[in-house]
Amino acid sequence: MKTLTFQVTDELYEAFQQIAAKNGRMVEEVALEWLAKRAAQRRRPQLTEEERQAARERFRRRHAGAVNLGYATGADNESIDADLAREYGSTHEEEG
Repeated sequence: MKTLTFQVTDELYEAFQQIAAKNGRMVEEVALEWLAKRAAQRRRPQLTEEERQAARERFRRRHAGAVNLGYATGADNESIDADLAREYGSTHEEEG
């Protein structure tokens, strides 16, 4: 383990101080936790555009169309209007 001594802005110190007081901790603990989180974020590998696109495609394949309503859906306005009219006219009292 190494020891570091450094200066921070008054605003940052005050933010650490407020968090520490709110949580019953020492300012140094809060600052060290914040620094560790920031360092961990920087260590995360940055994905290339190709990797991001591949991840999006995997997500779509796994989740798109995953719900079956029991009937076809689409842009059929008459069907949509009928569904809306039925819902607006329902008192929902039959549902329990």
